[in-house]
Amino acid sequence: MPDLDFAGLNTAAQAAFKPHFEQVRARARRRRRTRIAAAVVAAAVVATGSGIAVAARPAEEPAPAPAFGPDRTPEFMPGPQPTLTPGAGREVLTGRPAAGDLDHLYLRYHECRTGCPVRFAATDDRGRSWRTGRLPVPDDAMVDLRAVGPRALAAWYASRSAPDSRSAAWTTSTDGGATWRQVTVRRVAALPAGWRVLAQVPGPDHDPLLAVDPATGEIAQLTKRSTLLNAAYADGLPASAGLWVSGWTGSRDGKGGRTVWTGSAVEVSRDGGRTWQRHEFPDHLTATDDVGGAAVATYDGRTVYAVGRVTGKLVIWRSADGGTTWQRAAGTTDVADRTIRAAVRPDGVLLIQAGISAAEKPVMLASTDGGRTVRPTTLGPGADARPVPGGYVQTGWPESKGTWLSADGLTWSWVAPPEL
Repeated sequence: MPDLDFAGLNTAAQAAFKPHFEQVRARARRRRRTRIAAAVVAAAVVATGSGIAVAARPAEEPAPAPAFGPDRTPEFMPGPQPTLTPGAGREVLTGRPAAGDLDHLYLRYHECRTGCPVRFAATDDRGRSWRTGRLPVPDDAMVDLRAVGPRALAAWYASRSAPDSRSAAWTTSTDGGATWRQVTVRRVAALPAGWRVLAQVPGPDHDPLLAVDPATGEIAQLTKRSTLLNAAYADGLPASAGLWVSGWTGSRDGKGGRTVWTGSAVEVSRDGGRTWQRHEFPDHLTATDDVGGAAVATYDGRTVYAVGRVTGKLVIWRSADGGTTWQRAAGTTDVADRTIRAAVRPDGVLLIQAGISAAEKPVMLASTDGGRTVRPTTLGPGADARPVPGGYVQTGWPESKGTWLSADGLTWSWVAPPEL
């Protein structure tokens, strides 16, 4: 998608749109941004209607066609996909897929860049059939659709005609999108247990962490922001692990006036964000050139890894006591300046993906001995998996628009997006 010039965008507009982290990080990775302001501008580029063009279907088709089966499974990391030339035909722009569980998947889309209704597609049977509906937002709205339960959805939106904090709002549904209601966010000292915490951009040092109740659609947000800088919420960890934030403790001016972040650190809260425990790493550990410091990975909340790169080398830090103390593991390899993703599988294997797009020439690494050694393994889903009821999910977005599903975190199946 084209890179647009938003140098004149005001601060309120920059803070308005909060898309998924992967969208901002992937774009920021390609453009080598290191300033948080630049990351927010990237979010605004997405907000203005840029998206992924998908193949057109005849206008007379009333609903998406089923798209399920092994014959539709693409390679895990496809190369750049062709896009439609504006005005050359019907163009459908989509957001990132959202999964409530292994059966309930959702996809936000619209059929033109401006002035057309924002809609969503949903499946209740793992992609065998799809239904569509309209989101209750203005036609020109910027929308971030999330699934917070099997049939629970939350959509943040703001009108592009008034891109400031006053136009931003939330609407939620607890019946798979059949009905919606506007929700006012309430401020709390600690996020309630069992609510789904949402990663946002800008990160928790700018906007405090918030969570959605899957049962009622109510939304709560912490009263205090993270004390780390350029921070990122570690999405995808089990709820039992607590709340983890990765970021930096300081910054300095670099060459050309760019910001250089210093003091790589992680923080964890076991009481919903009321209190936090911090650990600072002695090296410049980072998983990306954009938001946050190291990638945090854990399965049980006790054995925790902070994974990143230092001067082009993979670095793994390991904690055996939930983040109180840390030791640097011996496992390493060359990863250049690739973006790092990491997860701990249910069998205890640490899975690391270096490179999240075809342009980065990604490689997959695994460690079965707590990070002491790493070995190459088959490139595939798992290192960026998110736990959902019944298993795990990993989207192919933005390189592809479908979803990878797994009941055990080891074997994966593919659900293609609907033909909208």
